Amino acid sequence: MVGKFIGIGVGPGDPELITIKAAKALRAAEYICVPKSQVHKPSMALGMIKQILEERQNPAEIVELLFPMTKDEMNNRKLWSENAAIVSSKAKKGDVAFITLGDPMLYSTFLYLYEYIKETFPGVEMEIIPGVTSLTAAAARAKLPLAEREEVVTIIPSDLDPAIIEETARSADNLVFMKCAYRIKELIPILKKAGFTKDAKIALVKRCTLPKEKVLVGKLSDAENWKVKKDYFSVAIVKRSQVPIHWKKNGEQA
Repeated sequence: MVGKFIGIGVGPGDPELITIKAAKALRAAEYICVPKSQVHKPSMALGMIKQILEERQNPAEIVELLFPMTKDEMNNRKLWSENAAIVSSKAKKGDVAFITLGDPMLYSTFLYLYEYIKETFPGVEMEIIPGVTSLTAAAARAKLPLAEREEVVTIIPSDLDPAIIEETARSADNLVFMKCAYRIKELIPILKKAGFTKDAKIALVKRCTLPKEKVLVGKLSDAENWKVKKDYFSVAIVKRSQVPIHWKKNGEQA
């Protein structure tokens, strides 16, 4: 039996946001790969699919793969190589599903393994099932549009150099900062230098769709007084201006 390697986005946290296609693949795959940053740390992604796995008639084999959050490039490549070999060997026996938070193609752990397998084991068939991203989920929870009409949206990892953030922000209408709670107040003066006014709209969403979710929405000037604790799972949306939608009397958009 020959299977394939399937990257599956399981969404931002709420199990009900897992797509029908993802759930179908998770019920059928012989192996479920679970990325972990630490050996003894529980996997949030695995917890999200618990009910789906319990509904299976035949249990899947859970394969834990270690992906430590480190910048040690030499050690990282060694682990990617080992993990790729594990996936390749499992794929010779059946379908291998790799679960990842959000979407597999957006800042995900899956990408490291995907690129390595694509280059090292070209014979492995691959499929990618998209998931609800943290930024679209955060926009929904904050009830703040990511983009309207011709607005330009830019996604920024919040740990970038301030000069790069400022330069990037100058040419964007709306910004999305990933994993930014620890730095949100540092970003405000940078955004002001880039042309965002004190009245620019901002939303900070922590633990989006999870039980301890926290949503803050206000003006850039309000954010200076927010009491924000560090949280890896955080997204901020900043809008330079709000484009009003004008409606005609007959209900059609003007």
